[in-house]
Amino acid sequence: MTDPALGLLHTAAAHRDRFGALLKELAPPGVTWIHSVREELLREALDGAPEARQMATISAALDELRANGATQILCTCSSIGRLAEIAGARLKVATLRVDRPMAERAVAQGRHILVVACLPSTLTPTAALLRECAAASDRQVEIETMLLPSAWRWFQEGNEAAFNRAIAETVLDSPLTVDVVVLAQASMASAAALLPQLTAPVLSSPRLGVEAALSRLAGQRIGGDRRTSNGNNGAEGRRA
Repeated sequence: MTDPALGLLHTAAAHRDRFGALLKELAPPGVTWIHSVREELLREALDGAPEARQMATISAALDELRANGATQILCTCSSIGRLAEIAGARLKVATLRVDRPMAERAVAQGRHILVVACLPSTLTPTAALLRECAAASDRQVEIETMLLPSAWRWFQEGNEAAFNRAIAETVLDSPLTVDVVVLAQASMASAAALLPQLTAPVLSSPRLGVEAALSRLAGQRIGGDRRTSNGNNGAEGRRA
């Protein structure tokens, strides 16, 4: 069987190195990965482009990753994650939004959740995902949101140290008492290291998302191996 390949759909070039490093650490032998950086996808989300237009652009990006050999795709952008999962289902290419495992963990760890984001396009979909995960596990959640648009310019300028400090300082200055803090964007992950004094756990999406995607990829590979061991020929596998 061909070695499994994970496709990563990014909306910022900085994520190539961030997720590449995680995969080098976590991926088992034989797993390869393919990066696709499509910054226009985030621009469309921020500009409030019609959903049909966003879906068309996302679908084209997913289809290109599949054509390049990806059998499982991880969308690393929270702003377009919902649409990426929908587009993946329509294209029949397994697609996971990077913040789903984080949301599932947050709901399991507490009822009162603070969602911190630097882009308004991220807050609503993240809150909706948390409610979806809560409903699926029959839990109740109370969601607070914190938007930090002034911090985003540091990320755009490539100054991640200042970006992380701005996030951490604002969270630490907040009077809110919550059970869990969710850093909604993958770009915010490193800020968690600056928040050790918080009693509430601080969750970010990259590591949890990569772990979940690799687990799905492993399951996909095992399924393929089982079909082969049961004597199914290639034609039967394709029809299935």
